[in-house]
Amino acid sequence: MVAPTASSVVLDLGAEPKAIDKSSAMSNARCYAVMPGPRPLPILGNSWRFAIGKNPWRTRALDVSLWFLRALAGDGGAAKVSKLFGHPDLVFPFCAEETARIYRREDLMPHRAKAPCLSHYKQNLRRDFFGDEPGLIGVHGEPWSRFRSKVSKALIAPEAARAAVPDLEHVTDDFVHRMECILDDNRELPKDFLTELYKWALESVGAWALGTRLGCLKDNDVEAKEIIRCIHGFFHSVPVLELSAPLWRIYSTPAYKTYIEALDAFRALCLKRLTDKGICSQIAKASGEKVATILALDLLLVGVDTTAAAAASTLYLLANNERAQKKLQMEMDKNLPRERGMTSKDLDKMPYLKACIKESLRIKPVILGNGRCIQSDAVISGYSVPKGSHVVFPHYILSNEERYFPSPKEYVPERWLRDNDVRASDQAVSGSITNADKPGCPYTRAMEVCRKQKEVGIHPFASLPFGFGRRMCIGKRFAEAELQLLLAKIFQKYDVSWRYGELTYSVTPTYVPNEPLQFTLHKRNGNNASL
Repeated sequence: MVAPTASSVVLDLGAEPKAIDKSSAMSNARCYAVMPGPRPLPILGNSWRFAIGKNPWRTRALDVSLWFLRALAGDGGAAKVSKLFGHPDLVFPFCAEETARIYRREDLMPHRAKAPCLSHYKQNLRRDFFGDEPGLIGVHGEPWSRFRSKVSKALIAPEAARAAVPDLEHVTDDFVHRMECILDDNRELPKDFLTELYKWALESVGAWALGTRLGCLKDNDVEAKEIIRCIHGFFHSVPVLELSAPLWRIYSTPAYKTYIEALDAFRALCLKRLTDKGICSQIAKASGEKVATILALDLLLVGVDTTAAAAASTLYLLANNERAQKKLQMEMDKNLPRERGMTSKDLDKMPYLKACIKESLRIKPVILGNGRCIQSDAVISGYSVPKGSHVVFPHYILSNEERYFPSPKEYVPERWLRDNDVRASDQAVSGSITNADKPGCPYTRAMEVCRKQKEVGIHPFASLPFGFGRRMCIGKRFAEAELQLLLAKIFQKYDVSWRYGELTYSVTPTYVPNEPLQFTLHKRNGNNASL
């Protein structure tokens, strides 16, 4: 979650079937002033908490902040963070049903609360380039809808991502080869492997969006290294600029300079590398090179850090769960080709692989929450919430709560499988495990968690890693294809293990591990690695 810059959509919460229902709800609602939350100080409000950076209000530890607010809200309740410099109040409803109610009643013209720094960059600092084409990030209403109508057809069609699989596979093959080359004598990946994942993600976006290879997987590519440096600088500066006091409006702070430098570098890259291939070439032919370049810029801003973080967490969780890893490898041995390249049809035969990704994004979502902006007074979680407030849906909390996901800390991809897929995989696995029916067996434990999950069901709004509605991640299908190919290639070739302690995470604003990702890789012996 990037609290003040979370995607926001206008809600027509006043559009009730009966006006009297709204009036009655408002009259019975609790006063907004009594909603739990940290008490703002006179003049300083609550921004001082993030400026000082003490727990639970550090910008890099917003997960801790969310758990603190969850405790204040109580079951099914809500909490707020009010009086933030330059930002509206933030309201956090800790209830999937409330999330569903608000999402499903959003206006047909969704709009995102402007990220002040990005809006300043596009509308003021570089207006000579952007003009009336603001892109998809940091804009809302008619400008957003107009731009989206020019690019959505090429991006959201299932066929587009499926067609990109061959190009993405070439990138993945090169990356897996690079992984082998950078292993040390103990077959351990280097401490900066997260940076390597950023390179893979950037190279992948370049392949399907720009139709070109950027050279990020080469050792001595100066331009690629500069791009990675800018990406790190950009994402690390966002929470500082958006949550702390907006001093950048007064003078150019170090974080602001880093932010602008990165955006300029991305824009130059997109202008330089736009080709007659890739998704953006289709946009260029239909709507012009400027629209294509601005789209490419937005895709870089949202498609690199997020996908790399998702890959890191999935690798980590599978490396720590031998049962799930071996089960995944059995599925791959049965369905994936070895004598030819993969196709989208091959990936369609991998329900457990997709379940592994879903379970990873449940436990470690790359963004901690999504948001909506209310344009009229509304009742949320029983409180009267004033117009202009930002409602942030903390799905990181919901997806890690027992009431929605039994044994939420346990990595059990089977939660996400249909009954037929669970039975089919059970038969294959149980026959390969000695003492599979004993209580202490990891397989037995996973099946017990799965049984409880089936009883509870999965609330469709308790885990939303890609958002929901018209503001859902527009590159979702491509990100899923990238992740599926990478994990398939890695676990088809290697047994992956983790020799260190539990990873801790920070918000940058994506949710990424703090410690080095020194996975150990051992080549598998044949196709039938036993459980």
